[in-house]
Amino acid sequence: MKKRISSLLLAALLLNSCSFNADKFIPEGLKVSPGHSTNSYTEKLNKYAINVSRDGVTFNDGSYITPEGEGAIILPKGFYYVSSDGGRILAANNHGEIMVLKSNGEELASTKLEAPLVSGVAYSHGIAYLLQGNRFGLYDPFQNKITYQKEFPGGDTVDTRLANPIVTNNFLALPTLDGKLILINMHTPSEPGVITVGKNKSYGNIIFAKTVGNSMILATPNRLLSIAPGQKRELNVKVADLTIKNGIIYLLTRDGKIEKLTTNLESIASRKFQYADFATVGYLNGKVYAFAKSGTLIVLDDNLQKYKLYSIGSARKYSYISGDYLYIDNKRVNLSALNYE
Repeated sequence: MKKRISSLLLAALLLNSCSFNADKFIPEGLKVSPGHSTNSYTEKLNKYAINVSRDGVTFNDGSYITPEGEGAIILPKGFYYVSSDGGRILAANNHGEIMVLKSNGEELASTKLEAPLVSGVAYSHGIAYLLQGNRFGLYDPFQNKITYQKEFPGGDTVDTRLANPIVTNNFLALPTLDGKLILINMHTPSEPGVITVGKNKSYGNIIFAKTVGNSMILATPNRLLSIAPGQKRELNVKVADLTIKNGIIYLLTRDGKIEKLTTNLESIASRKFQYADFATVGYLNGKVYAFAKSGTLIVLDDNLQKYKLYSIGSARKYSYISGDYLYIDNKRVNLSALNYE
């Protein structure tokens, strides 16, 4: 399986109680039935997801969403969204074909690789990719040829949240299927460097990879890491989801915690909700949104002190925060209308 926020206006909320499974989710100290209704702020989607990844969701009509909002174009039939960089959109299909598109839909380059794409990014000098079978490489669209390719053994397990490559001024950082991070120098051809991130072969996929200043923040399902020049910090934690906003990490754990951390992984604030099966986190306009698969959305203030619970229905296939909206299966909820008071 494979694999992208805007300003918000606060609106008054109609406080209508709705049914809620208390056995699934019991916040500490709550004395009344939780789960305010979001019906007034929910709309049905006349489409369904065909591909869900860390950086986007593609729908059957060719439209797609990223963490920032709706995609700029309609993708060709059979193709799904992979990533964007510098105005370039990378798309792929299940047969190994990839293409790079402009934000107006014009095709810049296309080719067919040896196997279906797992992750990738189109940058100024070409395409960095990872294929099924744990093969990674570089494709030069200007010369229409693969300039580098290597295969690592193992790594058959693919998490749908597998991170795409990171592009910086000096290097490419490409996650593999066996929990490694491949560092490729952008200026000096040399054998790539390798950082082992995932310790468990079955659950070691890198599901999050972003740069913040001079640090790289990485996560597997069981570890959170911060790597900077001369420094490496890590936490052994069961990661459900995370996002980074304004240099701060907002982390959901699989044992029901919401953590606010610095990029050095130092704790700023923490709150635990018993039995919360967390899946998706977002940060919009000073508010933290934590969605549990069983159907509860928690809206918290930035200090994780005040919160309010909303019942919006369970997620059977996927949940994803894009722009102002939380997408769940065949509907989306306008988050800008929800508050913690």
